[in-house]
Amino acid sequence: MTIKTKLILYIVVSVFLVLIVSTAVSIETVTEQQKELAYLQSVEMARDYANQFDGDMQANMAIAQTIAKTMEMYTAADRNEVNNILKNVLETDPSLTGVYVGYEPNAFDGKDNEYINAQYHDSTGRFIPYWNTIQGKIRVEPLVNYDIQDYYQLPKITHENTVTEPYYYQGIFMVSYDVPIFKDGEFVGIAGVDVSLDYIGDVVSDIKAFETGYAFVTGNTGILVSHPEYKEGIGTHTLYDFGNPEISKSADDIKKGRGGSVETIDPVTGEEVIMFYEPVKTGNYSFVLVVPKEEMFAGVTKLRNTLVIISTISICFMGIVSYLIATSITSPIDEIVENFRNIAQDAVDGKLDTRAKTDVERDFKEIPIGLNMILDAVIAPIRESIRVTNALAKGELGARTELELKGEFKHLGDTLDDFADSLNNIIADSNNVLTAIQNNDFSRNVRVHGMGDFNILTEGIEETRNSLDLAIHEQKKAEKALRDSERKFRTLFESLNDVIYLTDLEGNILEVNEIACKRMGYSHDEFLSLTYMDIDASNRGKDFLTVLKKLCKMKSNLLETIHMRKDGTVFPVELSSRMIGFDGHKAIITIARDISKRKQTEEELKKYADELKHSNELKEEMESIINNSPVIAFKWKTETDWPVEFVSENITKLGYTVEDFTSNRLKYADIIHPDDSERTHLHISNYYMKKEAELNYEYRIYTKSGDIKWVDERTFTRRDNYGRITLQGIILDITERKKVEEALIQAENIRKKEIHHRVKNNLQVISSLLYLASDNFEEQDVIEAFLDSRNRVRSMALIHEELYQSNDMTSVDFSDYTEKLMTYLSRSCKNGKKDIKLVSKIEDVFLNVDTAVPLGMIINELVSNSLKHAFPEMEEGEISVELKVLKNNFLLKIKDNGIGISQDIDFRNTESLGLQLVTTLVDQIDGTIELNSIHGTEFIINFSERN
Repeated sequence: MTIKTKLILYIVVSVFLVLIVSTAVSIETVTEQQKELAYLQSVEMARDYANQFDGDMQANMAIAQTIAKTMEMYTAADRNEVNNILKNVLETDPSLTGVYVGYEPNAFDGKDNEYINAQYHDSTGRFIPYWNTIQGKIRVEPLVNYDIQDYYQLPKITHENTVTEPYYYQGIFMVSYDVPIFKDGEFVGIAGVDVSLDYIGDVVSDIKAFETGYAFVTGNTGILVSHPEYKEGIGTHTLYDFGNPEISKSADDIKKGRGGSVETIDPVTGEEVIMFYEPVKTGNYSFVLVVPKEEMFAGVTKLRNTLVIISTISICFMGIVSYLIATSITSPIDEIVENFRNIAQDAVDGKLDTRAKTDVERDFKEIPIGLNMILDAVIAPIRESIRVTNALAKGELGARTELELKGEFKHLGDTLDDFADSLNNIIADSNNVLTAIQNNDFSRNVRVHGMGDFNILTEGIEETRNSLDLAIHEQKKAEKALRDSERKFRTLFESLNDVIYLTDLEGNILEVNEIACKRMGYSHDEFLSLTYMDIDASNRGKDFLTVLKKLCKMKSNLLETIHMRKDGTVFPVELSSRMIGFDGHKAIITIARDISKRKQTEEELKKYADELKHSNELKEEMESIINNSPVIAFKWKTETDWPVEFVSENITKLGYTVEDFTSNRLKYADIIHPDDSERTHLHISNYYMKKEAELNYEYRIYTKSGDIKWVDERTFTRRDNYGRITLQGIILDITERKKVEEALIQAENIRKKEIHHRVKNNLQVISSLLYLASDNFEEQDVIEAFLDSRNRVRSMALIHEELYQSNDMTSVDFSDYTEKLMTYLSRSCKNGKKDIKLVSKIEDVFLNVDTAVPLGMIINELVSNSLKHAFPEMEEGEISVELKVLKNNFLLKIKDNGIGISQDIDFRNTESLGLQLVTTLVDQIDGTIELNSIHGTEFIINFSERN
């Protein structure tokens, strides 16, 4: 074997081993990272959807808890009122299938025997209403199987909130959320809601992982809640039924509320898959994500193959370099051959520092010297390449070639640096995306696109590669053109109608054309003191090289951004940049084209297209919504009896057809109830004359069958381009609401009567107790204090008696009240044989309770005071109470013809509790009080009714 062959063999083998080891480490590290990334993406997807379903279940449990808390605080024991509450909950939350409460025997109101087999009761009479929409409409029925099934028994036994396993009831696949109800620490029943699980299937069927992956949901026991590929097993089969050990292991974890993953064969598709499962904590459900293993790691395999190809090319390149070195040796001198053999052996052993001996004859000395120079030139870039490769393999992506290389070695170093830059940018951007995903920010898109098999991290890799290739090609053409003709460049630089910037790689502006000065407002010298980032409003504060790389990676090599003039105004531009040589250095030439008009035109066209599309979609959607809703749409002419131009197809709900109105066989006024017709005409006429924009009015109409319906009309005025006016609006059947409102008004009146009746009775009891308590004392002052308090309580009790007997429950017939109060005071005050007349002169007036109570107590205090103190030596006298209405105010006079109050007494500053109470009550009703004691005593009080 010749020396030349040996040298080639040794060098190639040594380089091959070094590159193989470093490349193997790099490939293994990168592929393992990609596998881990694919796993993390799948786990995060499963966890996110599990959290979403958990939030839904917590919301449903919160409704059940709210009902339970309401029942614990509820004391009225009114079954009808509770039914109205449950019905309202079901009406306001369409996501619920059922709402219910269930009470232990006689735990609700102790009247179970009165409700045996009554409506929504069973043979026990227990209060167990179940409001549901299973048949479409809202209805109520009694709960069933509560004595054996979990929805009632588990909360009763455990005293804890319960989420049942999924089950079928009347054809609906649902789950129940139940909360125990306690009274005084004792279990008395449950409150719960039912939720259909159909929506879970809809959500899960839309989930796609990679290309053909899918997801499903199971219950705590492993029962299938949803499955896009195995629908016949929903609600009937569990994970254990598949007979797969790995799937059974996952079912065991789900029972324990644990998450994880297993590799197995999908029993549905027969593919090798990885199954990720995450617990839904509320109810111990689980979200399962099934991903084909081949799809999941397809990108990893492609990346590994690409790295192997790159490594093979590198090895071949180094073999060519070794061959060139060997061919430069032509003299097979024994000493040099032996020296070469030793050097080759050392190289095989990894000792790259060995050099040829130079102490040979003068004629051959240049040979070992030349060999040593070749070894130095080859080994340095090899070592540098090994260093960079090892650093990359260790994850040190900032490593770059530091030696000043030349020729093909420079190309090798540049290639390795470019590879490191690309890998660094791709991984950094991918990490940013992953970090954003971990922080639940899914708006962050991949901004850096890689090459080859890096499409596991990015999409559009081929477009990026073509863009870079085009950019380099165009850049070389520009450089050649600039080198060929500097004069042509200057002519073109100044002749273009677009702004041209010439910058160095740091972004410093080196040259601009005259158009740039005119459009940007800077002088030529001012421009040369700026950097490109000073005028780019979109990228201020960013690194210029980062912006440059972004531009270079654009497919079309065009970038849109915002430039700022000297005066601060901004405008959009389109940039096209190229790398050129300038004064012996690399520079960037950028052409900035003002695209303000183009942007405005594009925006207007896009807006018009969007509006047109939206208009068509909205029209179709609104027609569908209206025709399938309880709202009936009309368009009327402003003519006598309102002829109909348009009516929605759901007019059939009233028995009519569209043709009945559009053919003018019927006008809208023809179906209005006669008792409401005149009011409706007047209401619409006032609306039309006042030119109001909207009319909202309720009235009755006839259906075609003659039934009467209440409707709520909402009408709007519309004027066309010719000034013609039409009325368009909707009517909504509110008959049921009217019935409910009437029922609520009646219930409210009964409630108010009961409250006032109870208050009156309680105050009467207090009055009696005060009277009885006064018998326990002998001191006259104490007895009188008790009797005064009794009279005050009685004055308030009479108010509530008047309210109880009134029609509206809010106002008091003050004339009737005053007569009753004075009669009571006359009887309660013992004046012996004195003839004291009490005269009431009260106009017919009704006062609200906030005014009547303090006014009644004022009359009580002043009349009682006159009865006690006005006639000490007189056998007869008169006390009068007069109330007049003066516009928006009232005038109250309380007068006696007794001895009068001494001029020395200031009634506003006295120790008398009664007079202190009077002045306080006058202030309470925002009134004024005056005293006239010329002929007896007269108090004059002006006040207005309190709101």
